[in-house]
Amino acid sequence: MNLLLLRFIAVIEILGGVWGLLIMLYRMTHVLDNLKFVLFLLFYLIPFALSILAGILLLKNKMAGLNLSLVVQLLQIPYFTLSGLYYSFMSGLLLGVRISFLEGMTNYNFNLLLGGYCQIQTGLPVEITLFGINIFALLVFVFLFFYKLKRE
Repeated sequence: MNLLLLRFIAVIEILGGVWGLLIMLYRMTHVLDNLKFVLFLLFYLIPFALSILAGILLLKNKMAGLNLSLVVQLLQIPYFTLSGLYYSFMSGLLLGVRISFLEGMTNYNFNLLLGGYCQIQTGLPVEITLFGINIFALLVFVFLFFYKLKRE
């Protein structure tokens, strides 16, 4: 059963990484500034490449794949907007619970998404505050963590 779950996680990481990579490469075709190109490369493409690599190594049942998958899942757990900064990374599956605060109103949302996206944005209005947790990534992280403990 554990091997089946590991393969499922690996496939999700690979598919999410490929999907995110394709979207980011498309977005990069519109970037003409060299500095923005380097920033896109660092902040957007590297996480997806890590996700693909983690999935491939996890399929091969390598310890490096397990460690890298833990990092990739950890990056996917939180998503937030705070003090004008927005962060969100998903490579595979998002089962999210989100709470947002705007002008004295509190909103709760549940999200289910498949694919890959990464967004780091600054300059948003400071009044917008949002906190979210990717429950799927959290569960996968816990599973991988305990699997690693058993394996060692």
